[in-house]
Amino acid sequence: MAKYARIVSNIEKCFQLYKEESNQDELSFHKIKEWLNTNTKDGITSARLSNLLRKRKQFVWCRTERKVGSNITASYWVLNGTERNIKAAANGWVIIRAPE
Repeated sequence: MAKYARIVSNIEKCFQLYKEESNQDELSFHKIKEWLNTNTKDGITSARLSNLLRKRKQFVWCRTERKVGSNITASYWVLNGTERNIKAAANGWVIIRAPE
């Protein structure tokens, strides 16, 4: 079994469940982390999750948003093969980085 294969499969499972339950293709980093920490035995750290999302080809970064008037950011991810539609930022948020 490849290193971190179980964690990666749990991340993929998170995307699939959100797609089935609420028809969400893209998930925020915090939503993925929260799901993993509540639905897996050991949970995951922010550093490990960030590393796995960035370095695995099955996860694709969509955009990064920042809350207006603060330095709070949220990055959004999709599974590879899912069409990336740049959605408008939520009320009180602004898109600071998006792919070209």
